[in-house]
Amino acid sequence: MKSIADVIAELTSAAGEVQTLSEGEKLRLLGRAYVTIDEGWKALGQPHGLRDSAEAIDVIQAGRAPLHLYDDEFQAILLQAVNVIRKIETAMKAKNPPSP
Repeated sequence: MKSIADVIAELTSAAGEVQTLSEGEKLRLLGRAYVTIDEGWKALGQPHGLRDSAEAIDVIQAGRAPLHLYDDEFQAILLQAVNVIRKIETAMKAKNPPSP
């Protein structure tokens, strides 16, 4: 299982090379973003956070037909997902501070 930092790095890297990604790779990245956001909200005790997140809705809609998106649209969706995942990561760190 990849850490949140690994997922952020993977999505950020992919956003920089969208034009080289296959449709299968785009779907895999959207799936990874969706699952990471969903699991993050659940870990924070907010299972409906995914449903209420506009960014997550964009990820879901993009997953239905990624080949109909322009590269800049797909890139924006990946970067939105990264932003949400970073917020979740920050909230998780605040909720569970590291032990001294």
